Amino acid sequence: MTKINGHCHCGNLQASLTTDKKPEDMWLRACQCDFCRSHNMRSLSDSEGRMEMQVKDGSQVNRYHFGLGTVDFLICKGCGNYIGAVQEVDGQLYGIMNANLTENRGVQFGEADHRFYEEESKEERAARRKAVWTPATLTVGD
Repeated sequence: MTKINGHCHCGNLQASLTTDKKPEDMWLRACQCDFCRSHNMRSLSDSEGRMEMQVKDGSQVNRYHFGLGTVDFLICKGCGNYIGAVQEVDGQLYGIMNANLTENRGVQFGEADHRFYEEESKEERAARRKAVWTPATLTVGD
């Protein structure tokens, strides 16, 4: 088992992904929506792994919503970094983390697969996320 850790610049938002996969075997995606492109997001997940996301100071996180409004995009109010996103599907939380906020800015994961998801319905998007995002927990401090 490998644990991949990431955090925003100021350390308020943290994420860790526990996986059996080697970095080069992980599915790295670059969504092409305006939000993800503006943040240079490279999404990292493992549907067979486990993700833990932590917000130290809950007053310093922005849970941004856009598009279909089904996902919490977690942005630090202090430093402006986007750590990742979470969505609840069928009673389970699933998440992705920003590979750019991991060790060496995620260079070990290689090039991202560019994807367009704009044509998906709300149901199709939830099903895809359930299939490829990582089962997750989110802890928010005071």
